[in-house]
Amino acid sequence: MTLCFLCVKLVTRVLMWLNINMLSLTLYRLGLDPKLLAKILNMSSGRCWSSDTYNPVPGVMEGVPSANNYQGGFGTTLMAKDLGLAQDSATNTKTPTPLGSLSHQIYRLMCAKGYAQKDFSSVFQFLREEENL
Repeated sequence: MTLCFLCVKLVTRVLMWLNINMLSLTLYRLGLDPKLLAKILNMSSGRCWSSDTYNPVPGVMEGVPSANNYQGGFGTTLMAKDLGLAQDSATNTKTPTPLGSLSHQIYRLMCAKGYAQKDFSSVFQFLREEENL
């Protein structure tokens, strides 16, 4: 796997994780409507692939894993593997990647807690369950 590909994966996965943290706060702690929030987010500077194409919140989009109990898509096990490779590269080059490291740890924990076969966007569901929301 090329270093460039690993970097792209790292950015994509960290953006998913950041997007999910924001969604958890606004949807479940502040009670905002998920579809309205997605619409606002996608018209702002916060728009990204994980908000407009692969939204991790069930009921916001059709045809994505979150609309199918996180079945299909890119597996959490593969995500943990790819993030591990990215972290190895970061370590070898002495490049700090704190959000990449945290994302890697979260996906490894998900694999250990029964999410290994679900799509990587199931991190939204995982974090909600961990927070008991």
